[in-house]
Amino acid sequence: MRFETRQVRFCCLLLLFVCPLISQAQGFHYVGSSSREFVEQFYKWYVPLALNDQVNRSWDAALKLAPPPFSLELTKLLREDAVAQAECKELVGLDFDPFLYTQDPAQAYVVGKITHAGPDYRAEIYSVDHGVQSKEPGLIADFTQEKGHWFFVNFYYLSPKSDLLTVLKSRPLCSEPRVPAER
Repeated sequence: MRFETRQVRFCCLLLLFVCPLISQAQGFHYVGSSSREFVEQFYKWYVPLALNDQVNRSWDAALKLAPPPFSLELTKLLREDAVAQAECKELVGLDFDPFLYTQDPAQAYVVGKITHAGPDYRAEIYSVDHGVQSKEPGLIADFTQEKGHWFFVNFYYLSPKSDLLTVLKSRPLCSEPRVPAER
């Protein structure tokens, strides 16, 4: 079977445009050597998801990544939060975006200074609205690398001082469970 040059070019162009879309649909996955690239790539993938009005609890989508870019403890607590919220009528889970520390995401987020202490790294995360970067970071992403894989360990909130692990561990109990739909 002989392919025309046009058909080959068309297939190449199609792959050029479709592969990035498939990759984006599958989600964020990064294995590399740069701590900055890891955090920047995560926020580059995550912020559009958080800004999408069609996506409720965008942080739950991040948990569906394989492997999730979070420590085992953080993944476990985030999954427990999602299950608890799904089983309860009232709000018992997170009422803000835990990776942006807001209920109303900014247009963009940038990674500022990254510090390294022991096995962990900390990246300052700044919001950007209408082209203006916040003067202070809104949160600090705590992350590390093991066996060539980067993952987030915690997120520290600066005002008021708190962190995601503490918030997840102090979740209130459900007082009014959802009633399962009858079949």
